[in-house]
Amino acid sequence: MSKEKKNKDLILGNNRNLKKAQDFIDQGLPINGVPTNTGLFNTPLNRTTIRYNSPVGAKIIQNQGAFITMGQIPLGPTETSGYGAIGLPAEAIDLVVGRGTVLNNNTGPREGEPVNNNHMADAARIYICRLTDIDKELNIESGDKDPPIIGGRSAVAAKADLVRLVGREGVKIVTGKIFSTSGGEEKNSLGGTISPAPKIDLVAGNNYDNVQGVALGERTEECLKELNKLMGEIWSAVYWLGLLQTGYNSVVAVNPLTPWTAAAAPPVNMGIYTRVLTSLYNTRTSSTLWELNYLNKLGSTRIVSSNVRTN
Repeated sequence: MSKEKKNKDLILGNNRNLKKAQDFIDQGLPINGVPTNTGLFNTPLNRTTIRYNSPVGAKIIQNQGAFITMGQIPLGPTETSGYGAIGLPAEAIDLVVGRGTVLNNNTGPREGEPVNNNHMADAARIYICRLTDIDKELNIESGDKDPPIIGGRSAVAAKADLVRLVGREGVKIVTGKIFSTSGGEEKNSLGGTISPAPKIDLVAGNNYDNVQGVALGERTEECLKELNKLMGEIWSAVYWLGLLQTGYNSVVAVNPLTPWTAAAAPPVNMGIYTRVLTSLYNTRTSSTLWELNYLNKLGSTRIVSSNVRTN
């Protein structure tokens, strides 16, 4: 084979040992275009061939490292996982990219190595299933107070390093049943009754140790307003106590029998005016500004969000 023919074959990607553009450079090959199978400019990669252990009867659409699999597709080993393993209808659509990315110390599957579904090793997926225990399949913790779900349910799950939901004109997360215009009541996928307001859990770290209910904005606002009012009543009582005390001191501090003795009232009253009453007045001003800033609709730091709402 001539040197020119050999170089041409290498550049065209016929040698699978050259997996990166740098490999071509290291070989000292003349490059007059984009080398094939290097992934440059979104060309196909010279990737490891994956032997996906798909369930019997599944339909697979595959291109490069992207898979769309339809059929009885569990999230675990295909023969023993999911409700399909016991013969129940559990058809699914499984969209996966990067199968087994973190296997073999993050080098991915070896050439020809059989690969099962593995949500902990696959790069990203969207999973739609008719019947599954989705929290169990994804190893998601549940709260101790949550009532157990008996039997599987239909589910949609998305898992990746980062997940974003973007709505140009809004995003809603809604739980519970929908009532039709004809008066019918929505059931779950098994025909069962849906509770009035199923929970929405936002759990950081897959840990339920400190999960608590979310405070409602307007109700918290009203609570703090009432608290501020109670503090104002206490403030008023202390302020009046200071005024009454200064008047009382002015009367009892003068001794008519020894008028040459220095009266105690002037320094005491001065202290009450400067240390007590002035401080209370400043507190009242700060309290008013605090309410305007945090508990008023026009406040720049209002604690109630105008954009995010919950019930």
